[in-house]
Amino acid sequence: MIRFTLLLCLTLVTFAGARELTPACYLIGNSLTWDTVPARIDGHVQWHVDCGKSIAYIHAHPEKPCVKTSTLWPKALKAKQYTYLSVQPHYDASVTSAAEAIGHWIRLQPNAIVVIHTGWAHHENRAAEYAANTATGKLVHSEAHYAALIAQLKKEFPKRTFRSTHAMRLLHQIATDIEAGKAPLKDVAELHRDAIHVTHSGGRYLMHNCMRHALNQPRSSKGFEKTDPKLKAYLDGVLDTLKP
Repeated sequence: MIRFTLLLCLTLVTFAGARELTPACYLIGNSLTWDTVPARIDGHVQWHVDCGKSIAYIHAHPEKPCVKTSTLWPKALKAKQYTYLSVQPHYDASVTSAAEAIGHWIRLQPNAIVVIHTGWAHHENRAAEYAANTATGKLVHSEAHYAALIAQLKKEFPKRTFRSTHAMRLLHQIATDIEAGKAPLKDVAELHRDAIHVTHSGGRYLMHNCMRHALNQPRSSKGFEKTDPKLKAYLDGVLDTLKP
């Protein structure tokens, strides 16, 4: 009987520990966050996704996001503590306006690792936005703006860990590879299903897995079985450039 009781206790402790180790992730953004396919992320995952909206807008108007499966951020961030908090800046008025909204969410999640999902520009504007070398004016999808945003957040939250999906940088790398004849594509637009959203196969495979990398999750092909093998192998090489 004693042996059985000890075994039962050990089982319960192990089960409880496993539950504690299961990551909880919360994602805030627009349809470019939706293109990372949050439902296929491991662990307990919730989101607040409002199509075409900036971070500042989502912060100020959380009532009716376009994705009906959203758990509204005012409820979610107060009811539960998440392991990871992913936020997606998108054409906000400025770096400062984005940082103000994100800062409020960070304060509601004092222990969360913060992921900045860079999103990406309309494909016809990608090169120009990526090349922007200042962080003044309206926030765009450039390394300078992301660096300024993260620097401002780190100044306010110096002990917090910040990570990035680097989605925009990966698209820039792909464009560079295309120009050098090193990619099985003729144009980055082939990864898009419209002016900005990515394809359900190759494009989303790339974005889903750069999000998984930022969340410290292993790469996954689940749900992307129809992705062209040659394209998938190339995209895996692009994802391999992400730092641990």
